[in-house]
Amino acid sequence: MLLFVIPYSTISGETSQEEAQCGIVTDWSNGTSSEHAYVISDWSLVNGTETLVNWLHVNETGTVIDNGTVSPIEIQNDSDARFSLPTAMNLGDTISIQVVESETDVFCSRNIDVTYWNQPINDHEITRTTTWMLEQNGDNGDQYQLEFTGRGWQLREGINLESNELGAGNLSIITDDGETQIHTDIELDRVWLNESMTGIELDQQQFEMFGNGSVMFIVSDEVGTDTIAQINISNSYITRSIIGGIPSEQIRLEGSGSLTSNGSNDEESIELDGEVSVFLYQLHTENGEVLLSNYHLEAFAEMVLIDGNDRFTLDLDEFIISELWENGMQTSQLNRIKGDGSFDFAESEDGATIVVNGTVPVFWLESQDGMTVVNTIRMDGDISGDVTGEIGLVIEIVDTGQQQNSTGQVFDVNVISNENWLNISQISGLGSNLDLEAEHNLTFEYQVPEEHWKNRTIRYKYVEDDGQINDEYPERSPIVQDLLEPSNESLLGSVNISRELGFAPASMAIGDRVMLDHGDSLTLEVVATDVGSITRDGHEMSVIHWNGTYRNGGEANGKVINEGILAGLIAEVFRTVELDLDDQESVLEFIEIQSLERVISPSIVTEAENTPPTFVELRIREGALTTEGGEAHLEVVVNDPDWNMQSVDVDLSIIGMGIVSFSDVGVNGDETVHDDIWTAKVTHPGTNHGIQNVNVSISDGWSNTEVSTELIITNLAPRMTALELNPTTVSRGDTVDVSATVYDAHGVSTVVVDLTGLGGERYPLTQGNGENWAGSIIVPDGFSPGPQLLTVEMTDNDGSMRLTSLIWRTDGTTIESNRLTILNDGPVLSNLSLSRDGSTVSKLLVPELGQNEIAHVITINANDPDGISVVQIKLGIIAPIGQADDWVPMVDDGTAGDEIAGDGVYSLTVMTRPTMPTGSTEIEIRGIDNYLESTPSTDRSFSVTLTDETTEGIEGGIGDSTTLILVAVGIFLSLAIIGGILVLRNANFEQE
Repeated sequence: MLLFVIPYSTISGETSQEEAQCGIVTDWSNGTSSEHAYVISDWSLVNGTETLVNWLHVNETGTVIDNGTVSPIEIQNDSDARFSLPTAMNLGDTISIQVVESETDVFCSRNIDVTYWNQPINDHEITRTTTWMLEQNGDNGDQYQLEFTGRGWQLREGINLESNELGAGNLSIITDDGETQIHTDIELDRVWLNESMTGIELDQQQFEMFGNGSVMFIVSDEVGTDTIAQINISNSYITRSIIGGIPSEQIRLEGSGSLTSNGSNDEESIELDGEVSVFLYQLHTENGEVLLSNYHLEAFAEMVLIDGNDRFTLDLDEFIISELWENGMQTSQLNRIKGDGSFDFAESEDGATIVVNGTVPVFWLESQDGMTVVNTIRMDGDISGDVTGEIGLVIEIVDTGQQQNSTGQVFDVNVISNENWLNISQISGLGSNLDLEAEHNLTFEYQVPEEHWKNRTIRYKYVEDDGQINDEYPERSPIVQDLLEPSNESLLGSVNISRELGFAPASMAIGDRVMLDHGDSLTLEVVATDVGSITRDGHEMSVIHWNGTYRNGGEANGKVINEGILAGLIAEVFRTVELDLDDQESVLEFIEIQSLERVISPSIVTEAENTPPTFVELRIREGALTTEGGEAHLEVVVNDPDWNMQSVDVDLSIIGMGIVSFSDVGVNGDETVHDDIWTAKVTHPGTNHGIQNVNVSISDGWSNTEVSTELIITNLAPRMTALELNPTTVSRGDTVDVSATVYDAHGVSTVVVDLTGLGGERYPLTQGNGENWAGSIIVPDGFSPGPQLLTVEMTDNDGSMRLTSLIWRTDGTTIESNRLTILNDGPVLSNLSLSRDGSTVSKLLVPELGQNEIAHVITINANDPDGISVVQIKLGIIAPIGQADDWVPMVDDGTAGDEIAGDGVYSLTVMTRPTMPTGSTEIEIRGIDNYLESTPSTDRSFSVTLTDETTEGIEGGIGDSTTLILVAVGIFLSLAIIGGILVLRNANFEQE
């Protein structure tokens, strides 16, 4: 598990050495036991028979802990001496050391105030900017990278320290187990880190990330086909906390996406195209135990498998994987694969051809709570070519009960019928010489329903066609296994990182050494190297430069303030840490750059130097604060050139909240730490609205500024809490009764169903008892077919109006109201007419033999409120030869016999031939609207009459037609492939 603790800006100061004969520096090499040692430089110059080293250790109240005289016992570099003191250090202690001769002459001395590393002794409040990155690369290609940029706030009161980091970042993870690659990329629009400590002990830590992005799953098979699920994450968060030493983590990823696969080799190809409609992953762990694991996937897809002349298509209407674990127990599970499909394959060999066409009407596999409940596959196919017949397969659960296995142990089982057959009706041509017989196999499998067990089938019962039964009891079946519990592996990694902790001098001297090893995993040795200065808030401050080395790899360097009440506060730091992961062959690297930005307190600006802050504006982040329970974030923008703002208070008694303190430290709705935009989340439960005057108080510690400003409260418009429609399925022009429940604390004046945007009218509803309003509407032609929402206009007694189709729930959220289902009857056809040479006629004229074809125009009116997509005609015997059953489009564009474009009258020019029979014949005409609804089949048939000028030549015409038909049949037969042998690829009808 990976825990991020970002090092804080800290406090340090400049040490003065008054005497020149020697120097005293710290050598605190064991922070865990609070051992503190010291080195006296130039000891060889001052060491004499009467030289003494006196020391005094007092606590923060001035009480003496211990004192004495010590003789250095270690000589270093032939000139320096080292000694350690027997006391234990605590925050606020002072250690005084003197090197004297005969208790009169002082060679050198030093007073050292003890503080925590990165913290001053005094209470303080500061902000900083931070950029950090975590990166991990594994030997197997796994990659992990987390980047963060933001601002931080740190407050110290007594021994209690609280800090926040707030900003944005990116999370990128790549994992590869050899079978499945997972690429996670999340843009984090909110990253928040909160810590509280008592002394140098961590009380609690919370790390939260929110954002959107994508997760891509790539599954590769042995032939190189990649199946890819691309999930667009629309709602995600990852939180990790340590409270009382117990780590806890919660993860939620939610989204939707696509499912694709496209692979091929020399023999076959597979294509998969689908949509992931629901994707949800939740994980909650505490101290390594999984309290909640929830995975839910819903998808649908089409799969096409092509192997030479073979083609298999499967439409998956439902693809559901759902598994819920709570407190170590699986409480819910559902796997469902449901759809239908088709298959075709053909083979040709030595002049023989066979074709198989079939359907898969049912493909349904389902398990619930870990048990198989549906196992149904049905396949039916027709064989054609040189062999005709049919094949089939039916697999389904036909019974449940108990069954003994090979050892006599009884188990609950599903009885699965597995039946397949091959029926041959005819073998022609070369295939007639084949010795081919019908096949029929029926097997009953007795299978335990537990899907996580192995070798689940404990009995096979083979039923022969003559009624004989043969049994087989597989050995070592079933193999009972426990459910595989969900993994507790974190998305954030598998290592704990805590910041370096330990004691340090508040004011450091060049040469000071401090070992910071009080933390859980990081040990840093710090050496003070040089003096310098920085400028913050317009003030120049003395700093000590320091370098550090991490015991497990990595380094750090920075600058620590070395004077005054801010001594010990880190002004700048850069660190890079390398950590070996025990359970992985990889190294995790943490890189951070941090800089002190503002000092809020104690103020480094004097009262004389201070410029009072000014009020800029009071604004509403969401744009409006409404009555009757409205929630919003109020923001007070200030201008403070000295960056020492301490508080903003607003009197919100007008909405019943009294004096409200605003925040600029990234909590209580504040979005950015110390950007001079102070924020509070407020709620207005009352009904007063309009312009309200409020008092704002801003303070920087030296001055207070009081201003009065305006807050505009918006009147919340009426809410619809219920909408009933009767009937709910209607055609355009029908009447619908409408009943609505509408609420507003100011009272409701009018409720209107507004259909003017659809070509209808405004239908006012009448108030009944209390909040109930009722009336009726007429469905206008402007409604599109299918489920449609009604728009309701509601106005309260104070004039606030809402136009909506949503229902308000008690928790303040909204859902869609009930919908009207608009039926679509298809285009209406009317006024069929015939014309010849521009004149309307009642019959089609058939020319005599030897005469030219005669042109006629067929016209018909088509009307549909949804618009006409196309009008088509099936001409039957009037059509050109070979096109009798074709649907031919008619036109309404002013061409091909159509008189006026776009008038709703569709036309088609047809030619009558001498060979056409006279008499009455049927034609079909259908219109298709823009929603693909066509004219009902009962309204498509029209009768037209063909006639000729004389009755002679009718029989001759029939004879000529017959001759043409016989000629056509002869041509077809001459092209047919005669003979063949049977080849049924990939079909095996033997008993298994």
